[in-house]
Amino acid sequence: MEMRQLQIFCAVAEQGSFTAAAQKVHTVQSNVTMRVKELEAELGQQLFIRQKSGVVLTAAGRTFLTYAQRILQLTNESRAALQDTGTPRGLLRLGSMETTAAIRLPPLLIQYRERYPQVQLSLQTGTTAELIKAIESHQLDGAFVGGLHHNPALSQEEVFEEELVLLSSKAIPSLSELIEQITQQTVLVFKTGCFYRSTLEHWLHQAGLVPDQIMEMGTLDGILSCVASGMGISLLPKAIAQTRSMHLPIQCHELPPQVARVKTVFIRRSDTLPSSALRSFLALAHTQFAQLPKSMQDQAERLD
Repeated sequence: MEMRQLQIFCAVAEQGSFTAAAQKVHTVQSNVTMRVKELEAELGQQLFIRQKSGVVLTAAGRTFLTYAQRILQLTNESRAALQDTGTPRGLLRLGSMETTAAIRLPPLLIQYRERYPQVQLSLQTGTTAELIKAIESHQLDGAFVGGLHHNPALSQEEVFEEELVLLSSKAIPSLSELIEQITQQTVLVFKTGCFYRSTLEHWLHQAGLVPDQIMEMGTLDGILSCVASGMGISLLPKAIAQTRSMHLPIQCHELPPQVARVKTVFIRRSDTLPSSALRSFLALAHTQFAQLPKSMQDQAERLD
């Protein structure tokens, strides 16, 4: 079994196509096909089911994929450990919920880039569920997600707390009026897997409230604009609402603390040694986010 075979196998599993995998690993399709057949012969198992639209993993393929990814990750990790001089450098792949990326990360990323210019930063936004999956599959080095999760594959650190609020147009001045109108309201949310969406849906269920409909939207700006226009309501961090309310006619409705207060957590794989670049990023993040409660209070006082 060769490393190249494992790389090609993982590429095919990720892309779902021999052709796409060949492009990703910079080879020809015939070589991909040959390498996969060699691997299947060596393992004595069929790894893919060939279909007209591409390929899908067999049960054996899904089992082997976990081990192949771990082997490749350990190989890369051992190489990086030998090359790690203690000076942050190389690629640092980060993930974040869109709201966190919009309001919390820009000052941190700017400061980190200025302090460690030899690190190449990349940032991917997504839902909490998507980010956890990306960490599990070694596609990201670390990510900011909503809440703590019962997942032994993850190392988790609480970094700060957000206060969530219900948002509506200015036409609904109070929470009591919003609740009275909930059966006529459209709830505007990110796609399934969003932590804030699941928090809102759980609260509505617990309160026995049934909205008219739920509409998925792809961007934060889209949700805020639709809320401001009176199209519907949403649940988002208060910091987002405070920042955007200066430009959009939106109303914030405070919720009970047990619903409103949620933790933002930084996750990474528990079985992977963090690089100097990641350790330095986390140290800087903890320093910056430790100042958030005071800055949030000051901002609220200024807005009042």
